Amino acid sequence: GWDTRYGFQLYHSDPSGNYAGWQAHAIGNKNQPAQSILKQEYKTDLTTEEAAKLAVKVLSKTLDSTTLSSEKLEFSTMTLVDGKPTMKVLTSAEVDALIGSVDVGPADDDNE
Repeated sequence: GWDTRYGFQLYHSDPSGNYAGWQAHAIGNKNQPAQSILKQEYKTDLTTEEAAKLAVKVLSKTLDSTTLSSEKLEFSTMTLVDGKPTMKVLTSAEVDALIGSVDVGPADDDNE
């Protein structure tokens, strides 16, 4: 979501109904290694492209898959266009190009 006070945020709610806003957050299986990468590498002044590349890096280190592709992943971005939050879903070609632009290195055996 987006608001004038906090800007863009991710909202996470738990089963009890509590919720929190985050600049960067991971949930689900292997969330701890993902959170670790985000804590080390996320900066509030990342561009949309830099944030998308960081997301690819996090997914490459935490998904139970040997290769990433647009067949397995979908990406969307939120930006302000004329002062209004706008979501853009990346095409398969854009996702494959994004994945190809990131040097993810070897998978971490610690995350298995």
